[in-house]
Amino acid sequence: MHDSALQELANRQAETNSRLEELITFLRQPPNSPASASAASTTPAPVSVPPSAPPASTGSVSTVQPMFSQLRPLNPERFSGERSKCRGFLLQCSILFNYSPESFPHDNAKISFIISQLSGQALSWAESRFSSSLTYGCTFDEFIKEFKMIFSPDADKTSDSRDLWILKQGQRTVSEFAVDFRIKAAASGWNPSALKSAYFHALSEQIKDELATLDEPATLDEFINLTIRLDNRIRSRERERRRRDPPIRTFSSVRLSNAPPTPTPTPQNNLPEPEPMQVGHARLTPEERQRRLKSRLCVYCGESGHFISNCGLRLNAQVRQSRPPSRAAPPP
Repeated sequence: MHDSALQELANRQAETNSRLEELITFLRQPPNSPASASAASTTPAPVSVPPSAPPASTGSVSTVQPMFSQLRPLNPERFSGERSKCRGFLLQCSILFNYSPESFPHDNAKISFIISQLSGQALSWAESRFSSSLTYGCTFDEFIKEFKMIFSPDADKTSDSRDLWILKQGQRTVSEFAVDFRIKAAASGWNPSALKSAYFHALSEQIKDELATLDEPATLDEFINLTIRLDNRIRSRERERRRRDPPIRTFSSVRLSNAPPTPTPTPQNNLPEPEPMQVGHARLTPEERQRRLKSRLCVYCGESGHFISNCGLRLNAQVRQSRPPSRAAPPP
């Protein structure tokens, strides 16, 4: 199907080129010359291309190919002066320069393009640094050197090494952690043996236990690939176990989840305290006690407006009972 479409395009292109050549020849002839009349009379009619054409040759396909060679890398994202994005921005610019050198034939063209992609603090620097866009007064290499000095100073190796050593996998997958590790490892300048030790030190305990039964690979890349495979297998096994053995709901958990809410205790001021014996009176009968409770009367004195907990008669009686007996005065 694809070859047939290419063949049809190639045939149509060849037919169009042939007709253009005949038209050019006709236009170059004098207006009244017999050659022009014969050329016009012999102009062939359009020829329909049968659908079952033979496969296209290499030469025919080459006429269609140039339309796919016009693709170019996208312009980099605007750079606002963030230190962490400076090297990536310059890398994308260099890719664009190398891909289409005819678009940037001299240093000023490259400098102009980079400045056109600046924003924020970086653009403010360019405005104050270069007063004219016609000439910048420096070569492209000098511009890049100054640009890096301002927005990407040399990294502190001690700080990079410390960041690498305290790095931990945590709850991330090994593949996610490995990307972060490689970024910090590239900035640290450590040798391969030290990087392998730091990588092992940062792994989770579960991965370390799995590595204890295996031979350690020779290179850091092989070591990272091994740990990624182990982590993927462990996580796949855990998912399989959860699907096969779903959590069982026990009877106690069901009872607890379906149990009615615990009633809120009634304040003590609304509950009468037991009073088995009235002071100076006989014990209340059950009927009388129930009547006072239903009528919201004081169980002690039978009056309304208060409960037994703050009954004045009861409090006075308790005070009299707790007072020690007075001693008789000695005879004179």
